Amino acid sequence: MIVDDRLDTVLRTSVAGKTAARTQLRQLVDLLGSVPLSAWNRQHAAALQRADSLVAMLSDEECAAVLRAVPHRSAVLVYHFAQGAPRTAAAAVAAARLPDEDWLALIPRLPTAARGFVRHRGDLGQPVRDLLSRLGVNDFLLPEPEMAAKPAFSQPAQATGAAIPDDEAQQTTESVATPSPATEVPAPATAETAIILDAPLPPATEGIGAIVKRIEAFRRRREDRENASRAGEADGRGPVQGLSGSGHSGRDGLAPRLPFAEDPAPERPAPEMIDLRTDADGIVTSAAIDPPGMLIGSRPFTADQAAPVHCDAAMARAFRHRQPVCAGTLEIEGAAPVSGRWQADGTPLFAPDGGRFAGYVLRLRRQMAATGHFAAPADAGNPPAAAEADRLRQLLHELRTPINAIQGFAEMIQSQALGATPHQYRAMAASIAADAAQILAGFEEVERLVKLESRAIGFDPGEADIAAITARLIGQVMPVLAARNVRLSVELMQHHPEAAAEPAPAPFASPAPLMVGMASEELERSVWRVLAVIAASVAPGERLALSLQQSTAPYPAAMLVLPLPASLAMLDDDALFAPDANAPAASLVAPAMLGNGFALRLARAEITAGGGTLKRDGNRLLLTLPLAAAQGPIGAAAPQTEAAGG
Repeated sequence: MIVDDRLDTVLRTSVAGKTAARTQLRQLVDLLGSVPLSAWNRQHAAALQRADSLVAMLSDEECAAVLRAVPHRSAVLVYHFAQGAPRTAAAAVAAARLPDEDWLALIPRLPTAARGFVRHRGDLGQPVRDLLSRLGVNDFLLPEPEMAAKPAFSQPAQATGAAIPDDEAQQTTESVATPSPATEVPAPATAETAIILDAPLPPATEGIGAIVKRIEAFRRRREDRENASRAGEADGRGPVQGLSGSGHSGRDGLAPRLPFAEDPAPERPAPEMIDLRTDADGIVTSAAIDPPGMLIGSRPFTADQAAPVHCDAAMARAFRHRQPVCAGTLEIEGAAPVSGRWQADGTPLFAPDGGRFAGYVLRLRRQMAATGHFAAPADAGNPPAAAEADRLRQLLHELRTPINAIQGFAEMIQSQALGATPHQYRAMAASIAADAAQILAGFEEVERLVKLESRAIGFDPGEADIAAITARLIGQVMPVLAARNVRLSVELMQHHPEAAAEPAPAPFASPAPLMVGMASEELERSVWRVLAVIAASVAPGERLALSLQQSTAPYPAAMLVLPLPASLAMLDDDALFAPDANAPAASLVAPAMLGNGFALRLARAEITAGGGTLKRDGNRLLLTLPLAAAQGPIGAAAPQTEAAGG
């Protein structure tokens, strides 16, 4: 839906106690938890501040209980609550349902204690576990002894592994996944087997004590290996392999090395576009790049070629005169992501209180090295037509809801479904229902035009006899023309007598079939729109001529020549196809809710979608459609028939 006021409703609700605070905190987490990072705005930031005030009213355990009960998909909430108390941070991490990409971006920014909570999740991918290992968090699970290593201890291992609760394991467990490198004896199959062989397993009846003793035995052996490693370095033999070798990950060593020179971080792709904001002195105050410090504090309007950031003379002159910057050249010497030659476009800003100059908003686009051209600008003021069409369709959808409700209630009053109603109110309800139906019909036509012009919909292939359709529609519009004493001369194709399938409407002879490549329903609707505009705009006593022809250039097509009444012929093309809500329309052939121009524009879009064209040629309209592939020979042209309207 377009208007989502759920968050506004929650923020407007006052909190009068701990119960209300817990309820509102849960609502805020539920609403914010589904907001993607790219959609966050000031309203979401205000909701996060309200959540902080609610957290201050509750204890750590109460906040944790609320967070554990509301699963969410927001990395922002994880980062925010991870800065708080331990139980709150652990609950926020446990309730998150994030993809591996979000964890990879989030974990380096979390506090050290919060990273430890992440290691206990069971849905982490291998890249996330590798990252935690590189950051020194490698005690993911307390290892279980191998069944095949010592059959005598298989039963105690099961008992001890099931006895430790999650909370205690989180506080006491450390990594036990490294083989002992200090001995020359060949290593067992797994690290867990090595620990079991070196430290006898206590009886299963000791429960938690058995686990604690096994962990303490492992710690003592780790200290021995670290001492051996330091002794080897002092003797010049280098570190013991397995403790600090670059070929081992954090899960293979007890103390994994941080990713410095031997494990460089992957290079980020250089940005192709950067948005900047400067103050009145031309100093960059904000930059849409990570980290923004690469550009914040620089002076992009400096023309000194010796400066690390300098522009061309035209851009500096535009800054002095407080004018827009168009295709300015900016040279930046600095970090690799921003270094190079950029094209700058910007707009000056002026304070609303007094018009004081407040700086510039700039957009930088990188120059392509191969072609020497700059990246194509993204026009923020004119979004793509598809996006505009989608927004308009969504707006129409939102407008239909209240109008449908009004129409429904009016029909209930008119039908006395809620009880006896005076005739006066029933008449008013009937009028309201009719107006609502007309508005809904207008919305449908507007939506149809938007979809056709944005190519969101198309017509199914089909064939139609344009001669028969035109003859039938002219017969339907004749009563309106007769009431105004309008004479319409019609020239259609005459059908061979032996091929006549059904009589044509008077006063026309049976027209020759002329098949075009457009569905019959769509063609009839489009031709009727144009004829309705003509009938609604013609003046009494006018003389009009309509003809159906076959053309061969540039392709075989049927051309329907439609006359424009004098009231429309005097308009230019823009005014002819422009919507006019106040345009008068005949009651029997009303062209559209928005007037004649809108009806012609909609008909033109329909004909275009059907593969044809609707163009103006002086005081007439030319409707052209390609002939169908199976079109046979056309009969001789019929003599001109004049239909008198009165």
